Amino acid sequence: MDYFSILNLNKEPFSNSPDPEYFFHSQQHVACLQKLELSLRLRRGLNVVIGDVGTGKTTLCRQLIRRFKDDATIETHLILDPYFTTPHAFLLVVTEMLAAEKPDKNEDDYQLKERIKHLLFQKGVDEKKTTVLIIDEGQKIPEFCLELLREFLNYETNDYKLLQIAIFAQQEFDNVLKQYANFTDRINLYHRLEPMSFSDTRNMIQFRLNQSSAVSQKLALFTYPAMWAIFRATRGYPRKIVNLCHRSMLTMIIQNRTKANWFLVQSCMKRAFEATPKRSWLVATLLVAFIVAGIVLVPRFLPERPAAVVPAPPESYGISTSAKNDPVAQDIAGRKTDNPTHAGQAQAAKTEIAAVITQPAPQPGVPAKIAEPTRVVPQPADSSAEKTFLRQRPKALGQLRVQRKETLGGLIQKVYGIFNLPYLYAVIEMNPHIADPDTIAIGEVIVFPAIPLKIRPQHQKRWWIELKRPEDIRAAFSLLRKDYRLAASSRLIPFWDESSGLQFSIISNQYYYDAATAENTINSLSPEEKTESRLLSAWGDATVFYANPYLGP
Repeated sequence: MDYFSILNLNKEPFSNSPDPEYFFHSQQHVACLQKLELSLRLRRGLNVVIGDVGTGKTTLCRQLIRRFKDDATIETHLILDPYFTTPHAFLLVVTEMLAAEKPDKNEDDYQLKERIKHLLFQKGVDEKKTTVLIIDEGQKIPEFCLELLREFLNYETNDYKLLQIAIFAQQEFDNVLKQYANFTDRINLYHRLEPMSFSDTRNMIQFRLNQSSAVSQKLALFTYPAMWAIFRATRGYPRKIVNLCHRSMLTMIIQNRTKANWFLVQSCMKRAFEATPKRSWLVATLLVAFIVAGIVLVPRFLPERPAAVVPAPPESYGISTSAKNDPVAQDIAGRKTDNPTHAGQAQAAKTEIAAVITQPAPQPGVPAKIAEPTRVVPQPADSSAEKTFLRQRPKALGQLRVQRKETLGGLIQKVYGIFNLPYLYAVIEMNPHIADPDTIAIGEVIVFPAIPLKIRPQHQKRWWIELKRPEDIRAAFSLLRKDYRLAASSRLIPFWDESSGLQFSIISNQYYYDAATAENTINSLSPEEKTESRLLSAWGDATVFYANPYLGP
């Protein structure tokens, strides 16, 4: 459409039609397609794919048909709506598909089934073809159709099934399968589609923009925080992602903007999901009520806890952000304005800062948690100042000056190993000079709070390759900014222990479960890299992590 040319697009990137050109190859969708294709080519019979509304089932149907369209040995047939009022109506449709002509309406059910059997043997045995029947909206299949499909699966040779069936259905189809054991026993492949991760959500948005781009360079129409807001609002469901992105882009065009930020996405969320069932609002209201009650009542029954839960201002770390001492702060102060919309968002941000910042679990299903603040133990009179300093946990990891093409979200991702809103809010809280997290200026100084993680003990031993051990966060980023290969293949792990204080380790993305493999990897490095690299086999029991070393690549 013409109005999308304003954003350098030659077509609509977030259409809700299942266009195969806009199929994003997420890890789970590719895995599902590969399993389906293998099962169908091996003629294994019945395959079922289950997923919530909007997880991409219909798009997978189209992709499956597209994969087979140039293969003369495979014949595909698609039923979009399997709701039939009678068995005869279903048999007429299947017969017409296989015979490529309308059957005689006077034929009874037995005659139609015999004709279907004959056609399947002709195609599968005589013509050496694989006949595939794909059914979308499988949750609508009537009981009598399941029985007929079960009969079709009985048409087979000694080596393979003559009819291959792929059913794409919503979650309620699981209840149907539980009731029909004779049908369920014939399932060869059962695959459940889940919502996408934040990484896949971000890559899907960028993929669709690239597919629609009218220019050669990569389009950056959504900021990093905006993409996180989209992920949080949609929970990773592709259809909801497309819907919210479409509304955000329309708002960009109406407001004459060239980029969608976190605030713009937030303003579009209510309009995009205004049809949320009332029951969901009731559940949300009750949940908020319980949380508020917990915040008010629980502290009365707990022992007194140490203060300093909220990060202290940067001045307490010896870092000046006042206008008179920092020219960057002077520039920011000069252009900072009071925006009531942003003020409201900031108030919401402060509420969410109190939430637990979670990391992906080292073990499946076991989340990492924020470590409890540690009370500083008074030292004897003869302790040195340096030793006392090392025993105190830092309140900040350090400060960085923003360089060209760097974003606040990207810096948070590199420092903590993961980006989420609580981290964003904590950084904004420590840096009051940030007027808009989506438009930080080159040269702006950002202080990163020390947010400790409590990681459960690991039962399986692991090895890491430490590539560099920089002195501080600025030295670490100096290395990562200069060496693109190092930045792409490694992660920064800030950590603290009582003996050495705050430290920074640049480790490889991959960890290993045996020392031999890790040593072989080190030996394959260049002589210069090999000299500085070393093998890590354990972290101290009292180590406090500010990024999770157990995260996978």
